Parts: sequence; structure tokens; C-alpha cells
Amino acid sequence: MNKSILFVIPDYHCSFFYRDALRKRGWKADIYLPNNYPKKLLYTDNVIIIKNVVKIFKPFYHFFVFCIWLFKYKYFFIYGGHRLLPLLPVFVENLFGKNFYLDLFLLKFLNKKLIYLPSGCIDIDLKKEISKIDDGNICNNCGWDDSVCKDESNIKKFNILNKYFDLFLGFPDMESTQYKQITYKYKSIDLYLWKPDIRIPDKFKLPKTKNLRILHSFFKENRENNGKNIKGSPFIVDAIDILKEEGFEVEYFYVIDVESKNMRYYQAQADIVVEQLIYGWWGSTGVETMALGKPVICYLREDAKDNFYKNFPEYNSLPIIEANVLNIYEVLKKTVMDNEFREKKAKESRLFAESFFDIEKNVIEFEKILLEL
Repeated sequence: MNKSILFVIPDYHCSFFYRDALRKRGWKADIYLPNNYPKKLLYTDNVIIIKNVVKIFKPFYHFFVFCIWLFKYKYFFIYGGHRLLPLLPVFVENLFGKNFYLDLFLLKFLNKKLIYLPSGCIDIDLKKEISKIDDGNICNNCGWDDSVCKDESNIKKFNILNKYFDLFLGFPDMESTQYKQITYKYKSIDLYLWKPDIRIPDKFKLPKTKNLRILHSFFKENRENNGKNIKGSPFIVDAIDILKEEGFEVEYFYVIDVESKNMRYYQAQADIVVEQLIYGWWGSTGVETMALGKPVICYLREDAKDNFYKNFPEYNSLPIIEANVLNIYEVLKKTVMDNEFREKKAKESRLFAESFFDIEKNVIEFEKILLEL
């Protein structure tokens, strides 16, 4: 089938929405998950999960499933990793050299098309390049240790990617020196499910309060390591505490252990969203809350904004309320005090989402890119 694609490990909400949008356009589109993928991150339960089998038979069973996929799909969309499946014992592949991967080799040999989406800066460029950005602000605050992010292994990874992959999708905030990216409006969402007047089921409704709820998603267990925090969360929490001490009716709003498909019901009850203060661009929380029409505070690097406007010259502004670790208190205070400002930014957020994150529009360009490979 020419119009057939397998998303190998989803990119949060995006892979689910692209899968569904492609199906509407006549594609066979599916999502594969490893057994250990957190189920609470699923936006739907309609996914492919390979059965557990006896350990000794596992590689060969995986290879059998993989062979079926070779005939079912033409395109393989791989997120944040360069392996499709752990097919055979390592010693078998080592017979052919360190950079030989049987799954990727067979895909290329059979003229399948491999699309790569980086999961973050570690998959975009070498550490020596990332460390130059924003005076080293990203690397200096990153929780990854040197055993995970080191250029010796990164160079090997990028060599493999360039050897086997046909297309690299880029994010608008950062360009790679290691491979040629295509940057388009990839981050997409269902604007009907995420909309300002979303109906909130009773079981998700929060207690009534006169406080302004300030939402910031901070998962300490995987966002902080050795005192480093890439989101700048301690600065955000401290700023909120100061505002409370000064008598402002605000509260820190934090959601944990909620299934991703239900997160929007809690996000919709926030009055202000603080995305992050260090990395320099928005992530999935920013996409979802902008679509919900929320005023979003986020740090934007100058190089990231320049790169965005270069790739999307039709835009000359962004709806984000910009802040950093030094001025988050002042920015939050202004946003809390100025109702008119909050309402203006909320409307700008939704308008931007409608023009930039609309899956129904963005899937058309995605399909065109695929068919031209």
C-alpha cells in the first residue's frame, strides 16, 4: 500500500491526531507502542502492542511481526530513537559491523521510507553545538547526565540516522548541523477537542475558588536531576508564593497522574499557564493551552524566534507572554493584575492555534511531504 504509515512510538498527542487525520484521507495509519510505554500518555486505546512471549523466543517473534509490517506499510515514522524493534541478538548484527542494523537495513532495501522526528535537543545536534545556545543555558540546566548525552555516542547516532533515514522533521526553534531538516507546522492538535468553551464533565471539575489558578506542569521525578531543572520550576513556584504573601488571590495549580486524554479538562480550568523559563520554546503544554485560549507565559530564546520567523515569514509576532527566571515575578504580577491584558493574550493564543496547530490543515502538507519522498 502506497498510502500506509506506522508511527513507531507516538509523539504525545501529535501522532494520534496525524494518524486519525490520515485515515480520513484514505490512509492505512497505525501506532505501535512498546509494552513499557506509559498507558496514561495514550490519547486513544486503539494502538498496536506486541504480545509478550517467552524471553528466548522474543527476538524471533519480533522479527516475524516486523516482516508482516514490511508488507503492510510503506512509511515508518520514528520518534526519538533509531530502532524499530530489537530484532536479533546483538552478536548477529555485530557480524556485519557496528553501524549495521537489520531492521533499518531491510526497510531501506525494500524501499520503505523512514521519517525521523527528534524528541528533543539530544536528537537534534551534538552537545558541543547545543552548549553554545543561549550562553549554555540549556545544557547548564539539563537533567541529562554525561552518560546519556555525550558526543561520542551522539556522533554514532547521527551517522546511523543519515545512513538509513529519508526525512528529518524539524522544530521551528532549533536547526541541526547534523542533518537536513524540513520544518513545517508539525505540532498539531484537534481544535474541536481543545477549544475555549470546552464542556467539562462533572468528575473533572475543580472546587470553586476566587483565586486565579496558575498552571505549571512540573514533574520533579523526571524534570529535575542534581538540582538542575530545565523548566525553571522553582522560580515559578517562588514567584507565586511571593504574590500570595502580598495578598494576591492566586494559587499554584499542578496536575499529576491524569490520563493525557483527560488533561484538557484540568487545563481548561486554569487562568494563567506558565510553560517554562529556561529551554526557550514551548512544548505540548503550550500547544494544548494555547488551543484552549489561555494566556501562556514562556521564555523564548532570541535565536529560536529568529528561526521561527525565517521558516514562517507570514508571522511577525507570537501570542506568548515572554518571561525568564529573572523577571517571572514581575511578569506574573502584571498578568494577574491586568484582566484586560489576560483576555487579550487569551484571544491571541486561540487565534494563533487556529492558524498554526490545526491538524486538518497541517495534515495536507504532511501528506504532500510523504508522497514526494
